[in-house]
Amino acid sequence: MENQTQTKSILARSSPRIKRTAVDVADSGHPSTSGLWNHQNPNEQSQKRQKYTMPENRTIMKCYYKSEPQRRGYQKRMYQLWKQEYPDSQITEPRLADQRRFIIRNKVFSEVELEEIQKICKVDYHQTTAQTAAETPATLGMVEQIEPEESVELLQEFEEPALETSVEPPGTLTARQQELKDKIMAHAAANAIRQRLPTLKTVPKRHLAPLMKDVNAALSTVQITSIEQTNQFAYSAAVIVTEELGLLQPRQPQRKSIGKPKWKVRLELKIKKLRSDASNLKNMKERKLKNDKIKQYLIQKYWLNTRKIEEALEIVKEQITATARKIERYEARIIQYRQNQLFQSDQRRFYQSLNQTTDTVTIKPEKTATTKFWKELWENNKNYNKNAGWIKEFEGKFSQNKMELMEITTEMISKRVQKVKNWTSPGSDQLHGFWLKHLISLHGKMAQQFNEMLQKGSISEWLTTGRTYLIQKDPTKGAAPGNYRPITCLPTMFKLLAGIIADRIQDYLEEKNILPDEQKGNKWKSRGTKDQLLIDKMILENCKSRKANLHMTWIDYKKAFDSLPHSWIIKCLDAIGICKTVGTFIENMMEHWKTELFVGNESYGLVNIRRGIFQGDSLSPLLFIIAMIPLSTILQKTNLGYQISKNSHKISHLMYMDDLKLYGKTETEIQSLTNTVRIFSTDINMEFGLDKCSTVVLKKGKIIESEGINMPNGQTIKCHQPEAYKYLGILQLDNIKHEHVKTVVSKEYTQRVRKILKSKLNGGNTIKAINTWAIPVIRYTAGIINWTQMELDNLDRKTRKLMTIHHSLHPRSDVDRLYLPRRSGGRGLLQVKQAVKEEEHALAEYVKQSEEPALIEVKNQKLLKTQQTKNQYKKTALQTRADSWHNKTLHGKFLDKIEGKADKEKTWLWLTNGTLKKETEGLILAAQEQAIRTNAIKAKIEKSADDPKCRLCKETDETIDHILSCCKKIAQTDYKQRHNYVAQMIHWNLCLKYHLPAAKNWWDHKPAKVLENEHAKILWDFRIQTDKVLEHNTPDITVVEKNKVWIIDVAIPGDSRIDEKQQEKLSRYQDLKIELQRLWQKPVQVVPVVMGTLGAVPKDLSRHLETIDIDKITICQLQKATLLGSAHIIRKYITQS
Repeated sequence: MENQTQTKSILARSSPRIKRTAVDVADSGHPSTSGLWNHQNPNEQSQKRQKYTMPENRTIMKCYYKSEPQRRGYQKRMYQLWKQEYPDSQITEPRLADQRRFIIRNKVFSEVELEEIQKICKVDYHQTTAQTAAETPATLGMVEQIEPEESVELLQEFEEPALETSVEPPGTLTARQQELKDKIMAHAAANAIRQRLPTLKTVPKRHLAPLMKDVNAALSTVQITSIEQTNQFAYSAAVIVTEELGLLQPRQPQRKSIGKPKWKVRLELKIKKLRSDASNLKNMKERKLKNDKIKQYLIQKYWLNTRKIEEALEIVKEQITATARKIERYEARIIQYRQNQLFQSDQRRFYQSLNQTTDTVTIKPEKTATTKFWKELWENNKNYNKNAGWIKEFEGKFSQNKMELMEITTEMISKRVQKVKNWTSPGSDQLHGFWLKHLISLHGKMAQQFNEMLQKGSISEWLTTGRTYLIQKDPTKGAAPGNYRPITCLPTMFKLLAGIIADRIQDYLEEKNILPDEQKGNKWKSRGTKDQLLIDKMILENCKSRKANLHMTWIDYKKAFDSLPHSWIIKCLDAIGICKTVGTFIENMMEHWKTELFVGNESYGLVNIRRGIFQGDSLSPLLFIIAMIPLSTILQKTNLGYQISKNSHKISHLMYMDDLKLYGKTETEIQSLTNTVRIFSTDINMEFGLDKCSTVVLKKGKIIESEGINMPNGQTIKCHQPEAYKYLGILQLDNIKHEHVKTVVSKEYTQRVRKILKSKLNGGNTIKAINTWAIPVIRYTAGIINWTQMELDNLDRKTRKLMTIHHSLHPRSDVDRLYLPRRSGGRGLLQVKQAVKEEEHALAEYVKQSEEPALIEVKNQKLLKTQQTKNQYKKTALQTRADSWHNKTLHGKFLDKIEGKADKEKTWLWLTNGTLKKETEGLILAAQEQAIRTNAIKAKIEKSADDPKCRLCKETDETIDHILSCCKKIAQTDYKQRHNYVAQMIHWNLCLKYHLPAAKNWWDHKPAKVLENEHAKILWDFRIQTDKVLEHNTPDITVVEKNKVWIIDVAIPGDSRIDEKQQEKLSRYQDLKIELQRLWQKPVQVVPVVMGTLGAVPKDLSRHLETIDIDKITICQLQKATLLGSAHIIRKYITQS
């Protein structure tokens, strides 16, 4: 009764001069509920509460603005306008005024929305005023006083926004440097058409470094006065260096179609001829062949006078099969070579080839329509709405900030150029980043020229002209022009300049704390999308646990990067205090932006870019983020959003570049936030992609049906139910779809692993591909998706199973060793479980150190329950694995064998180099781990009834060490062949050193007994004649120079005996050494080259190899030759038996 009396007392007050409020009856926490009573009958004691819809609230504000509130009597005029819109409404005039106050005080509409409503009212202001005046002539006596509190509100609401428009100083050049300078100058003067230069990834640093040093010395003496000349001399220097290295191929005209290689044509013709012969032989056998010439041909070719036709026919059939297999073997080798070369040079293209998608498309879009589409988008210059009231407020927020004048120094050039990728696709100047990085003599000149451009505010057109490649997005949508993503290749020099400017602007933004916390795109010291996903996960789980209300909207922009007005970018740069020189330079730079469209290799024409930004340099995304700063500022000011707890700050939105997600506590809040974003977007001429926008409503933590969000412009954002929405790559709706994401991600991971293992990549590249292409699929979900230990273990188990199926991992090989680094003797594969745990520890460490309010809430909610840092966890995991491998009886035996005898770092060189086939790599590691089922393993470990003796010599137990180094039956065959391969490699390198005849490749080299010229004499397996009888007088290689002799002998013992064998070689040839010194009167040195059968390297091998001074020979090459021979023996006698 007391409440009813109080309510009746409030309702009885009708004087507009008495202050009234709706707060007393408002439903706290729900701004969408007005808390007002519906006056159907004022005399009734029981009143019904009325909820005003958003359209009704909008109409109330329209009536208010149209009623001229600065004049007296506005409430009557406002009420009459309301009755025109809702003639059946029973609301009274005081109640209408109360609801208007409620809308203002509870911020049902944001300031941006109110500004839009006000503008709409101004359009038909005169018509409304005339109509209102005709229907209700106002007199002074009828006008009511405006309350003092309302006066303050009116002053705030009707305030009109003000419009505002390292090289050393050059010295004397050496002859070599002068020669290089002359070549560079000649090439630059010729100004020839530029072509794409090959990469230098395979060139050893010891060859490239001295050449680059001489080129830099030559360039330091060249007079350069313009940026064009700097670019020309840089390209000319690149051409000359490439020529000097013998890598520059003459430019070949592009062939329309590539035919079959000659070797394949020859073999296919051979097969065709053999098939014809087989057919004729068959006819001849059946007495159907009548042609005497063909008969005579067959008799002579296949010796049919002494051989039966059946025998000849069988020979022909086998030749056909053998030749067909030869084609397959050659093609497999070519594929292997090309795939590994492609992987080394461009991993992205290699992964695209595995996915059977490349930059070139089979069905190209229509040229005219495509060019028209992009011209209409980019050349249609649009301006922002300069009359938008929120712009003045945005300007005022940063009015005290000013960026210092920018001067580019040589140090800035040198620092930034290190971030430039060496061999990414260059722009029209065809200059790779590698050359700007290493032509350090040009850095000072570039700094000076960049500063001149900044001061003048001008830029050469060639710097701002790109090559845009249109990449198809969705093959199912066909060749529609809008179904292509533009990726622009810009001149490397422009990307360097843009990167320096971007770094300076980024420093300024961080220093002044201008970038909003809600935007994580391109933000330094943040985890990017992971930040947003963690905060989003916290909100969703908090809503579920508290059974709270939550409204969410996902906003997607249509061609966001391609539709941003340049005028708005310049306005934002000026508003946040970017110095005038940089702002003017960027403005002039954008005026000259243009690009040539390409689909595949076909040019579609030149397009000027008067709207939107490039997608190919580091400055463009930063400009986009700066242009979106006002949106966060406006949304922050609404003071709307979701609260994790009573005292926490409200989270209204999260942004990553153009991906925007809004959060509201009520329907009114989410509508207000969405409309605020819409108004901002309209003002800067950007549009929603409504087909990708969505909204969802949660009541008490549970999802409910919703009609979506109806915006005043007639557009609707539909409710995304029951389908999930992919936000930053993670499927979600009322919560993250953990199980669904796990299924999708696991499937994608295993598909990628399978594709990699089916490829012809070598062992090292295979592991690297899994680590860089497959593992990141799982790692991205770490900390966001709730993985269990069993699920992660199953993925690791699946990986090992796939490796075993594709012969990359022996089924009995050690698991711990698989995940150890290659430099420590492992294979370097990233374990899925460890990758996820490391990422979770890294995220927890990052969140713990963050001072951002939203991430502090993430920490308080304990989403990441870890104690160790990432480095601590990683170090512990690796040490545990290494100890486990070492302590295993069989798998760790190899480590015990080489302990104290081998150089462990060099012993694993073949692994770190990773050039063996993955099948061979897996086999060698299995042999080291005693995982191969020899007779001894079967009898003594597996406890079978098999004889443990060697299957060949029957003398001792058959172990891997015995088969590879101790079996007498194969000592003069397989062991000798392996030994000769290693010795042959050394002999080939010696021939190259002394300019003696040698094959192109060492494996084709056939050592002659004696080779001699004016430089040296090389003896191969030659018995040295002495006047004394010596037991050991036939070393593998003897090198005789004018003043010195080397006795080189090769041995490949078991890995546990490398030290003893090395000492044996030194002592064995001591007598021969003494005799030769006496007979030839020259100093003689014995050089033992000892390598373990499974790759163990003696500690003194490097020193011994240095004595014969061969540049091209490496320990890794010797290991590879040895291991290939050992693998052949294992396959021949154990795995294939």
